[in-house]
Parts: sequence; C-alpha cells; structure tokens
Amino acid sequence: MPVVLLVLMLLALLVASFSFRVQADVAATQAIIERMQTRLAAEAGIERMRLMLRNDRFDMDSWFDNSEELHRIIVWTPDADPDLIGSNEEFTEDRKVYRFSLVADDFNDDEDFPRFGVIDESSKLNLNEASPSALLTLVSAAVGDDPEVDTQRIVNAILDWRDEDDTSRGEEGDSERIYYEGLEPPYQIKNGPFDTVEELLLVKGMTRRILYGEDVDRNGLLTDNEDDGDLTYPSDDQDGILNRGLFAYLTVLSYENNVSNDNKPRIYLLGDEATVRASLSEVFEDDPGVVNAIVAATRPPDSSGDGSNAQGGVATPGGRRGSGATGGAGTKEQGAPADGAPANGGLRPDGSGGDARPNRGGSAPSLGGGVDPLGRNSTGNRGRVISEKATASLQVREGGGDRQAVEDAIGQLQEGDTLDPEDFIGLLDSQGAGQTPQGSESNGAGASSSPMQSPAELFSQAGGSLDPVHLAIVLDRTTTIPPSTMRIPGLINVNTASRLVLSTIPGLTGEDVGAIIEARSSVEGEEKSTPAWLVTQEVLELDTFIQIAPFITARGQQFTIEALGYGDHTGMVTRLQVVVDLTGPIVQTIYYRDLTRLGGNFPIREEDLEHGGAR
Repeated sequence: MPVVLLVLMLLALLVASFSFRVQADVAATQAIIERMQTRLAAEAGIERMRLMLRNDRFDMDSWFDNSEELHRIIVWTPDADPDLIGSNEEFTEDRKVYRFSLVADDFNDDEDFPRFGVIDESSKLNLNEASPSALLTLVSAAVGDDPEVDTQRIVNAILDWRDEDDTSRGEEGDSERIYYEGLEPPYQIKNGPFDTVEELLLVKGMTRRILYGEDVDRNGLLTDNEDDGDLTYPSDDQDGILNRGLFAYLTVLSYENNVSNDNKPRIYLLGDEATVRASLSEVFEDDPGVVNAIVAATRPPDSSGDGSNAQGGVATPGGRRGSGATGGAGTKEQGAPADGAPANGGLRPDGSGGDARPNRGGSAPSLGGGVDPLGRNSTGNRGRVISEKATASLQVREGGGDRQAVEDAIGQLQEGDTLDPEDFIGLLDSQGAGQTPQGSESNGAGASSSPMQSPAELFSQAGGSLDPVHLAIVLDRTTTIPPSTMRIPGLINVNTASRLVLSTIPGLTGEDVGAIIEARSSVEGEEKSTPAWLVTQEVLELDTFIQIAPFITARGQQFTIEALGYGDHTGMVTRLQVVVDLTGPIVQTIYYRDLTRLGGNFPIREEDLEHGGAR
C-alpha cells in the first residue's frame, strides 16, 4: 500500500507539472498572438499615414493633428460590421478590439497630452547643416543653468566631429582625433556628417542627459517619474517643466527636392534670359508686365552702371541692398535672440555644391555664436577667426553692399586672425565693400551686384511690378539654386517648427517667432503650402521675410510616423517608429525602429479631455 500511494503521488506530481507547463505554453502563445496583433495594428496605422501623406501632403490639417482619423482607429474586431473598420467607434461592452493611434510630440502643449499626427523632419534643425550659433541655442536650452557644463565646448566638439579636418576648435584644442584615440577603448573621430542623431553620444562632452533631457521614454509627456527629483529614474529638477534635451529638436534627414509643389522643375531665375522669359510666360501668361519685371530684376546692370536695363532695385533700410539672405546684410537689427537664446546662426542659404552641403573643409569662424558676415556657417578651408564686435559693426553699418567684396575682405585674413571693428571696416573699405553699389540708391535704380539668394528678393528689386499676391507663385515655381543641385538640405518648416527651432533662424526676433506660432494655427492647410502666408497674413514685414526666405520652407518631405498598436481588452502596446521620404508620388521607408522597449506610456485608453473624445 505505501508503494502504491507513493507511485500515485508521483503520477499526480507529473500530471500537475505537465498541466502547468501546458498552461504556461498556452499563455505564452497567447501573448505572442497578442503581440503580433498589436504589431499588425501599428503597421496598419503606418500604412494609413503613408496613404494620407501621398494624397494630402500639402494639406497639413489632415496629418498634423487629426484625432478623428488618427486616434483609436479600429483595425479588427470579431463579428463586426465592416463599416466599423477604420472608424473610432467606441463599445460599452468588454470585447476584443484592436486599434492604432499615431502620436507625436506637441511642443506648444502643456506636456500632458500628445498630438495625434506625424512629425515633419523639416520642423527640426538639421545637425549636419546647422551653424555654430544655432547649435549653441539648442545646447544651451538642453543644458539649462548647469554651471558644470561648458556649452561652447560641446558645440566645438560637435563641429569638430562633423568637419573634415584635424584642427580643434576653441582654446582647449582637444576635441579632434588625438582625444578619441586616447580613450579606453579608443575609437576614430568621424570627420564627416552625422548618420543619426544618436551618434552625438560619441562626441566629447555629450551625455544622455543632454541628448534626451528628462524625457527618457521619448514621448514628449511629463510623466510622474520625470518630475519627482531623484526619487526614481531619471534624475530631474522637479520644476514641472519637461526638458526634452537635444533629441527632439535635431534631425539628419531633412532635405527637399528643388522642384515645385506639383513636382515640376523650378525656373532657374539666374539662367539663360530667353529660357527664363519663356518659362515665366507660361506661369504668368496673362501678365507680361510681371514677366518683364522679374527678368529685369534678375539681370545684372549694364556696363554703364546706370541701371537702365534693370527695373526696380529698391534699397532696404539703412541704405543697404536687400540681399536679405545674409547675416550681414539684413533689413533689421540682427543678433536679437528669441526668448533669451544665444544670437541666431542659421543654415547655409545658397545651396551651392553637389548636394548643397556646407563646405566642411575648415573651421567655422568663431563669432561668439558662429555667424560670419555673410550669414553662412563656414568660410571654406581658410579657418578664419573674426571678432564678434567686427561682425556686429558690419551688421549695423550704413551702406554695406557688395557680397563679393566682403568675401575678398575675409580672404585677406590669415589663420587665427582677430580684427577689431575699425580694422575690419577698413579692410572692407579697401575692398570696396563700404560703398553702396552703383544703381542701388533708394530711388530704385539699378540691380544688385550681389547674387540673389532667394526668389523673395524680387519683391525688393522689381519695384512696384510685383505684389504679395504673386509671392506664393514665385516661391513655388522659381528658384535661385542651380538645377544641378537636386536637393536642398536643412530648410526649416515655419508651419511646424517649434519655438526653439524657429529662434535659430537668422533675422527672426522673439516677437517674430511668437507671431508665427500664434498665427499659423488659424491659417488653412492649403494656404500654408508656401511660406508666402507669412506676408499675405501680415505676420512678418516684407523686409524681414526676404531676409529669412533662404532658410525656410513650408513643406516637409520626410516624416516620422510613431504608431501605437493596442487592444481595448489587453494592456499590451506595440510602438513603432518609421521615417518615410516622399519622393514624388512614392512614399519610401528610410528608417524603421521598434520602440516598444521604451514603453507605450501615452494616454490612449482614457477620456481625452483635450480633444473632447476618447484617447
């Protein structure tokens, strides 16, 4: 009897163990099924947005913040009416329903709710194109008031990482190859463009705290663990404000094709006159006066210098020609940072060179923020150093004019030279840059001898023949960038950029940035297909718009889609991030990443107080 009882006990243990194993396998299989279902739901959201971008790319109201079509959308539910699929219908009973939501960070919100849409990559600052002072603005915002972090040294290290030389910036001189080879373990400095924003973690002085701020789950929301001091990870300042770090404001993917909104080649205004005239006649077929004015404004003055073959040529305030695209020839006082940020820097405005990248062959000039007198982020391979005072003097000086003369003046500098304002002005005068170009007096005679940086300059050079109603057409259909330059990198989208990114555009004050953000929410999506609305809606003065035009755009071509797939009946969430590039009618995936490990901490299942429905 004892033996029988022992055998029965062993058999019972075996059966219980087998039953437990079977139940565990069934639960694991069910979890795998749920994970696959939520992943497919997220994939469905990505495909929904790909189709939407293909059909309504220029109607940003459809994809920027659209909770009705992009939040809690049903992908599948058993025994459901087919009409429910693709809707956001809610059910009172506890039933199996798989849904998706497309979420994005809302930089203008209170950090409690997401935006239901996608992120335009051109709303960020391009890490490979940004000037030193633009980078300094972002790094300073990410670091805050931490006295132990030298923001300028971090910016210098970033610039040294992406340039092509082995010459260190700054007085320390330790942010090039020798420093990285001395690390344990050592690695090579890139000396080339960044491939990802995360690559910044390899740069000297950069930390996860600076790159990601307090937003460790990268959802753009101030969650409890991000506002409790040192109680839980991450360590934060417990000030009730989310520090997003650098990551949310940077990209390496933004560029736009040098074509119009309907994907047709733009008219190169500085090309052959007959070709330009014929192309413009097709655009303005009922207005030959506009064609004549544009052609005249883009042709150089005749040899007599009286400007008789030019039409327009209005000088900007201060007696200076309205080249408008440069940091040193603006129409308003420069260097006024937005919201206390460092002085504006900017992106390269001229788009010259094969893929329009800045020349990284030398050190950018050190101007206490990085703007050289030409408003560019590099002076080539010369490694010039010009004092900030000299640049400021040039910006406010009366009568500055010829861009080429300024370049020649910079060419006179030797490696490491620093000039006082008076010396620099003297050097400009010796090159003829202190003289107002012939035909550029305020009476409107003549055309500028400086290269046109943007079609917007036509509205200062073509007299009264053009008015704001032509601006949208001119910006869309014409260009001053040669057709050989197919891609224009790093333009900032004024329709979607955050306040911080807008503040890096040279020529914009804090008041201008606030006016743009306030006005753009009330402008219809189609009207915002070009930056012309900034003038037609009287947000900016025309002179200011001309100045910032080379740095801005009103359209995106690369979009980040962050899709959440989940079910009403399960706590599982799959989080996918995809970047797509709209090359004509084709939507190409250029980046794909599963972010589920960061968590799906979004308000997607409770009542959405902000949008008045379910979230």
